[in-house]
Amino acid sequence: MKRIKYIFGSISLEGVLWTIALLYLLFINPYEVQKFTLCPFHNMGIEYCPGCGLGRSISFLYHGDILHSIKTHPLGIAAFVLIILRIAQLTKQTIENFQQKKRGDSWQTSMN
Repeated sequence: MKRIKYIFGSISLEGVLWTIALLYLLFINPYEVQKFTLCPFHNMGIEYCPGCGLGRSISFLYHGDILHSIKTHPLGIAAFVLIILRIAQLTKQTIENFQQKKRGDSWQTSMN
């Protein structure tokens, strides 16, 4: 039970959410018109949103359609790279946190 607490206590929720988001974009069909959106601007009826199209752009990138990716949102590829770098950074931190907690626990148990 302690081991499970260590693992879940070390995992970054942000990294998990970014990974789930990228996996979702991998499986959607970017060529299909999406009827549902989480964009608050779009839901309020405001036409322009600087972030709209980023997800679809990343999805086009996953499907190898770089031209559509750039046309959908010019910063889609850059956003994808930044998200991947952030996930890598959070994964590294998670591993370091887990190792520190593991070392701290073994030190405490050896002292008792």
